[in-house]
Amino acid sequence: MPNIIEVPFEGAQEQQRSSGFVAAMVLLTLIGGGAGAGLAKYVADYTEEEVHGRLRQQQSFTDTLPFSPSTRLQRLEPLVTNLASPQDAWIRVQASILLEDDPDGDAGVLKKKVEDDFLGYMRTLTLSHLEGGIGLQHLREDLTERAQTRTRGQVSEVILESVVIQ
Repeated sequence: MPNIIEVPFEGAQEQQRSSGFVAAMVLLTLIGGGAGAGLAKYVADYTEEEVHGRLRQQQSFTDTLPFSPSTRLQRLEPLVTNLASPQDAWIRVQASILLEDDPDGDAGVLKKKVEDDFLGYMRTLTLSHLEGGIGLQHLREDLTERAQTRTRGQVSEVILESVVIQ
């Protein structure tokens, strides 16, 4: 038997390599699965906290109001008058005022004073003052300023409900 050449069996070596490869793949799969589960839990917790925070913010009534809870809305009578120029143009304004607190005197008297002041102001307007969105913005700001001056700060804002010019 001296002429017999022994060749080592290569199948055992390949089996060792393939079992090492399988072990590495299993390890990487477990690491990937754990990282994915951890990321999913983090995102779920973050989303839940964010949703609860927004719900709390929506449910807090006083935080959503741009004015104090004691503010009252007073609707004014429709105001109709002619414009300064052109003479045949008319304006009709329906508005409401926001009163910060209870008025010092009668609310009806306060409303009439504001309405009279608004009528006097609107008689000085021309049609060109009221053109476009910026014209309505200026009208609202001017009426708010006049109402605050007339009522010594009791009116916080004027809300224009409708403006008709013909």
